[in-house]
Order: sequence, then C-alpha cells, then structure tokens
Amino acid sequence: MSTVKTLVEKNIKRGRPYAFSAMPTFSYIVFDDENISFHLSDKRIISIPISWVPKLEQATKIVRENYILRGHFVFWESLDEIIGVKNLINGTIVPL
Repeated sequence: MSTVKTLVEKNIKRGRPYAFSAMPTFSYIVFDDENISFHLSDKRIISIPISWVPKLEQATKIVRENYILRGHFVFWESLDEIIGVKNLINGTIVPL
C-alpha cells in the first residue's frame, strides 16, 4: 500500500517535486446521498458526485466516515483509497 511518504519519494525521484506550500489543506469532509463535499482550509468547498469514486459509492456510511486527513491528502485505509487536494483543485478526479 502506498503512503504519502512513498508517493512523495517516488515523484521526487522522477523529477516531479510537490509544490504544496501554496495549496490549502483538508479541514473536513461531508457526505450526502449523492455528493462528497471537501471543506478546505482556505474556506473553499469542492463537491463531487460520489459516483466518481466507486469505492466510496459502494461503501457503507460508517466506512465512508472513517477517513484520515493528513494535510493535502485524505485516506480511507480500509478501502485503499486516497484523494489529494491537488486533484480536486485541478479537476483531475473524473468519472470512470
């Protein structure tokens, strides 16, 4: 399983340093029946349809709410799912 540390190390080795210093971090997440709303430290809220993340769409409410926030990333360890704030801001989370 990848961790933030291994992801950062792999990208640095490939010459792709992370430029997270100017990006907001995750504050908390809210789920409703159809959407996931990511609340960011700069007060922005980015909402996406839950169907864009099939593992979360199929998960129970308890599993969805069992996430870990680590700065620029949110993890669902039991689902092996990671979402980065950079992906949300850049719009690179897209439906399958």
